[in-house]
Amino acid sequence: MKKGKLTMGALAVCILFSVLAAPGVRAEEVIELKAATWLPTSHPVYQQVFIPWGQLIEKRSKGRVKFAWFPDGSLVKAEQHLSAIKGGMVDVLTPMALWTVDKQFPIISAIFMPFQVDNETHASLSFYDAFQQMPEIREELKGIKMVGFSSSGMGNFHTKGFLVKTAADFKGKRIWPANSIGVESCKLWGAVPTLVKVSDIYMSLQRGTLDGIFFPTPPLSDFRFTDLINNHTLCGYSLAAQPVTMNQARWDSLPPDIQKIFDELTLPLSIAIGNKFEEMNEHIVRELKKRSDNIYIFSPSEKQEWRASIQPIFDTQAAAITATGRDGKGVMNRIQNIVTEARKKPFKVNQDWQVVK
Repeated sequence: MKKGKLTMGALAVCILFSVLAAPGVRAEEVIELKAATWLPTSHPVYQQVFIPWGQLIEKRSKGRVKFAWFPDGSLVKAEQHLSAIKGGMVDVLTPMALWTVDKQFPIISAIFMPFQVDNETHASLSFYDAFQQMPEIREELKGIKMVGFSSSGMGNFHTKGFLVKTAADFKGKRIWPANSIGVESCKLWGAVPTLVKVSDIYMSLQRGTLDGIFFPTPPLSDFRFTDLINNHTLCGYSLAAQPVTMNQARWDSLPPDIQKIFDELTLPLSIAIGNKFEEMNEHIVRELKKRSDNIYIFSPSEKQEWRASIQPIFDTQAAAITATGRDGKGVMNRIQNIVTEARKKPFKVNQDWQVVK
């Protein structure tokens, strides 16, 4: 008899908890977002920006949004990003390697021209402001929802056996140029653009078939280039567009309150990515100084002189924009004005994801 009472009591408790839990069971279906990145799991931007950003969205949505992360290019490779985000193979790209298809985005690419922005945070703000102010950029990105505006790491000059201070220092040197703009820059400076796979750069430097590289500073040690290179010209040469994007149909399917969470974090996310890249730059430069590497930093006036030396590249970019039916030079001038204004906003993001000066 006691056993029966115990069983009935347990059943009553179960029923009570079922009733109390019912609202949770009847809550909106969890929205799982497939978030892909070509960044490795060890990358600070992935670990310290994208993962916390995703966790914050999950928290603010009270668990209604969940991210399924696919790092290391495990779901989609960088060169597939545009088709993947438009076709719905992924829901979110953190970030989208827009630089792999930069010819299809001539106006956006114009933001990231050589010697134009100061650092990665400045690049994020310039990209963000240009999107808000220029319908031409919004048109280029039609069919893609932007949830973050960011760039790659800043490329600088890293050389073996010589330090670059003037364009004449490049004459006759075999340089890995990174991209088509780098190729044209090399030609204008008298260098010999030498393209090899990234995986072959180390051996080429070791064998002496490369004399230097245009490359972001933070990953130099990851690729072991610092074994062979000890000259670094921190010139703010160039970077590339890497926005955080969402499939438009997936975005349209989200409830308005969930969309609001993403929109409220767009600017903080953009700045946080830039801040992290700057932090990475500062760390590696300190390490390079500790081992007595040769480091030369361009002054603002030097950057302007170097920019003037590759004016034909800017003219070519303006022509590419004109070919789309727009005023290429006018668009380039507007972008330059936006970049100049963005320089006046030295924003940071604090631990609470608030934008501060």
